[in-house]
Amino acid sequence: MIGEINKGSRKFQSPRWVSIKLTLKLLFRTPTSAAGFMIMLFYIGTALIMQFAPGLIGISDPGYMPPNFSNPFPIPPSTKYPFGTTYPGINLFPAVFKAIRIDVFSAIAIVGAGAIIGTLIGVVSGYKGKSVDQVMMRITDIFFSLPFLVLAMAIGFILGRTLNDIIIALIIVWWPIYARLTRGQTLYLKNELYVKYSMLSGNSTIKTLFKHIVPNTITPVLVQMSVDMANVILAIAGLYFIGFAATSPYLPELGSLISYGFPYALTAPWTILYPGLFLLMFALGMNLFGDGLRDAFNPKYRS
Repeated sequence: MIGEINKGSRKFQSPRWVSIKLTLKLLFRTPTSAAGFMIMLFYIGTALIMQFAPGLIGISDPGYMPPNFSNPFPIPPSTKYPFGTTYPGINLFPAVFKAIRIDVFSAIAIVGAGAIIGTLIGVVSGYKGKSVDQVMMRITDIFFSLPFLVLAMAIGFILGRTLNDIIIALIIVWWPIYARLTRGQTLYLKNELYVKYSMLSGNSTIKTLFKHIVPNTITPVLVQMSVDMANVILAIAGLYFIGFAATSPYLPELGSLISYGFPYALTAPWTILYPGLFLLMFALGMNLFGDGLRDAFNPKYRS
């Protein structure tokens, strides 16, 4: 019994746990980064509830916004409709939370896949160097030379304009920033003594990359991912707002909700206020969280 307690206490005193506790302490060092962290938890928690247990908050069918054609025009907020309704008779309260699920999970898929693809390309490019580096970086430069939304729309016209197609199109245009980021890290890391020792001791390239280089590129990648979550969700909303994403007209998405209410912005401002506010708060929260994460990983504060 005592041995198990001592074992557990040693676990929480391990370097990994000490590092985690220090990161959380630094993350809550300023009110802005703490607020960003709480906003992020709220949105991810909401998305998880809407995905796995929407009935807990009295919402059914999280992938659909039922219209009400018997009374299609906007109704002001009331006890029955806390956020009011938007055209065509869509109840904004459940619609906004349904949209959070789709937007957050779409952003996670895009940023996660883009980070994995870009990290692998950047690490291999920086480690191999020479012709491999030249070819990969020239391809990366081509992607950087074009506005990402224009390129995503061009790819969308080829693949299709459903939500899944939009996600794939944004993944295709989102990896270069991670390739450039991790390549720079790898060029520095491959000259470190422990990496050279791994190479000289006969370890394979894959083992050296995944044991010594990739783990040391994770910190800047995580910071970039937190900022990109905000950029991606704004990009998705923008594509839906301008009507580029052709899908079910009642698929819950924040950009779509804003576009439904836009013609009524002057006469029924709540139709764009609530979806716009939830979109703005997510983008703001992720940027604040990204700034806090950058400070939490800064060696100056961890020493």
